[in-house]
Parts: sequence; structure tokens; C-alpha cells
Amino acid sequence: MKSGPLRFATLHLQQEPIRLLTASLAKGRIAQSYIFVGARSVGKTRAAKTFAALLQCLEPTTGPSGAPDACGRCLSCKRVAAGSHPDVTFLRPLGTEIRVGQVRQMQELALLHPYLGKWRIFIIDPADRLNESSSNSLLKILEEAPERVVFILVAEQLEHMLPTIRSRAEIVTFHHPSHRSAREVIAQATGVSATTAACAYALTGGAFGAALALAGQEAVAADPLPLREAQVRFLEDLDRFAEHVQAGLQEAPSLEAALAALENPELPSFPPLLVSRRALVRGLLLAESLPAAFPVLFARVFLDTLDRGRRGVEKVLDGVIARQKAAYASEILKDMDKQFGPAVQALFQGQLTAFLECLRQWYEDIFHFAHTGDESWLLNLDRKEDIMALSLGRGLGAAESGIRLLSRSLELLSRHVQPGLVLEHVLTSIGGNAP
Repeated sequence: MKSGPLRFATLHLQQEPIRLLTASLAKGRIAQSYIFVGARSVGKTRAAKTFAALLQCLEPTTGPSGAPDACGRCLSCKRVAAGSHPDVTFLRPLGTEIRVGQVRQMQELALLHPYLGKWRIFIIDPADRLNESSSNSLLKILEEAPERVVFILVAEQLEHMLPTIRSRAEIVTFHHPSHRSAREVIAQATGVSATTAACAYALTGGAFGAALALAGQEAVAADPLPLREAQVRFLEDLDRFAEHVQAGLQEAPSLEAALAALENPELPSFPPLLVSRRALVRGLLLAESLPAAFPVLFARVFLDTLDRGRRGVEKVLDGVIARQKAAYASEILKDMDKQFGPAVQALFQGQLTAFLECLRQWYEDIFHFAHTGDESWLLNLDRKEDIMALSLGRGLGAAESGIRLLSRSLELLSRHVQPGLVLEHVLTSIGGNAP
């Protein structure tokens, strides 16, 4: 599904942030810096681009409520949408973080007068990936920035940013929509059935923007699979995911493009893998019992598959670097090479994290239904019969224990505890036995 022109009228379920931004523009009170904060995939980045488009729009219009809005059609709006507007600069991580050199380059640009538009706009996304040095450098810029410059910092974790940066910015909070409203808007916006909308929303773990993009794809709907078949399909799809990543890298025209391809936030939302992952989680939770050797064997095969995929991607990257190295100075090439390793590692480590997250979301559904009996709380609404059965079979206490188990396991992974041990412990605790 195409995202459409950059207009606030096309941004769903975020009326309050839109009202704050358009009211500041209508009153001529544009802040020098904003922090757009909220959960993943709720519209923060799109709102930042839309606000930039509105500030630069050549033919601004009004939305349904009479508030200012970008036209979405003029040359300026199209350039912002394409990322090619000379006065709108996007600052993104190089590898795992935004570095001080990037911020210093931004400082030089901030001193220049706007070339084509009315403002110099810098969108830092995600701003919670600023390191200590780049954060301090940004703080200095915020203290000394000239007029007609706007900084928009996009972040999920406000507490990861310096208090002194937060104090100098207008904070715009993007709230996560309710499951019910999100599913309704997905169905209305895409024209799919309520069941398909619910499935897309569940597959993406409640990430609204990702679900909106996924809803129209044929891979969304799938019949439940027996556990053994779900296990095989999931491992096959992990291999297919790695091949998908490799194909994208082979088409990259530059090292910067290759790095951007690895860090594309849409990349983990590989539809076949989303479907088979949830099918496997469902099968594990509904199983009356699992063979005693299953946790060790499956954990080993799972991690071996991830490792094989990682090595395949690294091999393709070696070829990309070999083809492109003549175009780069040795120091730049060395710096870029250092960024690829963490990016690849994070991509495949993320698959284990996503598997455990999916398990936790099912336990949360079991808990909510056991506690309230209200199906509107369910993330996996299209599998409500399974959730109801698990709720009746396991009960509130087991659901609470499962949530604690998965939360603790995810915390251990973030601290780089050996993944095999974490996964084995989780698998030993599920599959028909109370966690």
C-alpha cells in the first residue's frame, strides 16, 4: 500500500499531536526544536516529514478541521517526501549510533540560509541513538542556532536523551492507539475485511504503521499449521529472510545505500516470516507437551539458522565493499566497514528478540482475557478461540508467570547473555506445562 502525499489529513489516530503542531504554525509560534516521542510505528517519522513539508509548502491548504496542512502536490512537498529537498536534512545512525561528526556537519549546514524553502529543517531519527559526544555537540547547536532553523528529534525513549536537550525542546507525544481503533482504521484505509485487518495488526505486534502497509498483501491470511509443520516453515522462512536481505544488498549502488538497506525499519517485517513465526508460537503454546530434548535441539537449530543467514549476508557485503572500495578514501572505507558488523548482528539478533516478543504478546493476551474476559483487549483477535482455550487451560497465574519469564528473558538478551541458554530456558518452560 502506498503511503500517499505528506499531509496531516492522511496521518491516522494522532489528532492531538497534529492539533499542537498546526496550532503553533497558525499562531506563528514555531519552536526551534521539537521532540516527537512515542512507540514504534505510531506515525512519528511521518509526522516529522509532514510538518517539514507544511513548513516548506508552496501552496499550503487547510485540513478538514480548518487547520493548516501541506498540499502534498507542490514541488517542495514532493521533494520532502522523496528526501531530496535541499533545506530538509535527515540525520540517521551510522551503524548503531549517530556520531559527533554527523552532528558537526549538521552544524555547518545550520549556519547557511535556506536555499529553496523558508526554513532549514533537520530531522534526527532516531534521536535516542545519539551517543554522549554527539548529544553534547547537538546541545551546543541548540544553544547557538540561528533563526529560521528547526530541529525535529524523533525518539521512542525520551529518557535516553540528555535532560538539557529535553528542556530546550517542545515535546510532542504520540500515543499508541487502542487495538480496536487501530484495526478499524486499517480496515477502512485499506479496504480489507475486519479479519484481515486484525491479522495484519497482530502479525506486526500491534505496530500500526507496519500493519497498515502489510494489510493489503496476500501473505497476511494463513491457516493455522500443526506444530511440526510450523517449526519447519519458520526455519525455512528464516533462510528466505536472509536471502531477501542479500538480494537487497546486491542491488545497493553505494556503501551508504547498503548500510541503509540493512537498517531499513521495514526490513524485519518480512511477511512470510511474520506469518510462520506466529504459527510456531501458537503451536508451542497449544501443545500439550514437548519432547524433553526439544528445547536444546530447537534452540541449536534456530541459532544455527540465524548464524548461517548472518554469514551469508556478510559474504555478500564483502563483495559489495570490494566493488565499491575504489570510490572511497581509505579512512572512510574503514569507518564504513566497522558499521556493517553491528548492523548485521543487530538484524539477526532481532529475529530472536522478535520470537520472544511474540511469545510475550500471546501471554499478555491470555492474561487479559483471563482477567477481564474482554476480547477487545486482545492483540491476536483473529486467534481469539486459541486465546480463550489457553486462558481456560492455564489460568491467570500461569499467564502472569509467562509474562515475567519472557520479560526477564528479553532483558537478559539485551545484556548479551548467551542466547542459546536464554532460548532453552524459555522453551523448557512452555508447551503445556505452567511456566
